[in-house]
Amino acid sequence: MSITIAVTGKGGVGKTTISALMLQWLVAHKATPVLAVDADSNANLNEALGVSYSASVGGIREDARRQAKDLAGVAKQEFLDLRVQEALVEQDGFDLIVMGRPEGPGCYCFANNVLRDVIKRLADNYRYIVVDNEAGLEHLSRRTLLTVDHLFIVSDCTVRGVRTAGRIARLTAEMGTPVADCGLIVNRVPGGVLPDAVRAEAEAAGLPLPVVIPMDDNVAVLDAGGIAVGDIPDDAPARQAVNTLMERVHDKELLNVKR
Repeated sequence: MSITIAVTGKGGVGKTTISALMLQWLVAHKATPVLAVDADSNANLNEALGVSYSASVGGIREDARRQAKDLAGVAKQEFLDLRVQEALVEQDGFDLIVMGRPEGPGCYCFANNVLRDVIKRLADNYRYIVVDNEAGLEHLSRRTLLTVDHLFIVSDCTVRGVRTAGRIARLTAEMGTPVADCGLIVNRVPGGVLPDAVRAEAEAAGLPLPVVIPMDDNVAVLDAGGIAVGDIPDDAPARQAVNTLMERVHDKELLNVKR
């Protein structure tokens, strides 16, 4: 059974970079195969990973909508399965599936349903699934992710950001989203030390704080130039912080297996 790690939070807090660093740790430590899911309609996880894609779930939705009259029952499902397999970007140790933005007007409901079915059908083929969610609770509220083993809510180093993360955690619980483990990640922390006011807000949010990610010039350069995460040095503070987090996650999962 696969282990799902979902990364969420408000926009611009570094979710995609953190998701890519998580994925790279898993691949480097042979915790493979991994399915990377870019669940953001504004897809950019592929850029962080340094790979390209030619098809997305959003595009599949458009194709199915255009051909709806000619597709029914088994034929429609076979069409979707075939297109999903074509959309998978296969890399060494991981595959990538991209949500993408539907070209036409309308609700994302069908695209979300396709993405949920994709994850459900493919899950057994992977040891880990890493999901880079879009800002907000779209995929959690629509139950795109049927279960989440580890949910990490990312915030910037501000009281307002941590307060927003707390609201996301409460809304997730209210919606009954099945989450086994939920934690807060505060990103871009100057000097790696939380200000007292931010730490107090994190404690008030009632969320475990498994890691604090320091402000890192290596990541700032990446963000400015669109450099792939793989170019971040091994000794970079941000990478080391995410590595520490992933060691804890992986060790916990190994312990669960032994039990």
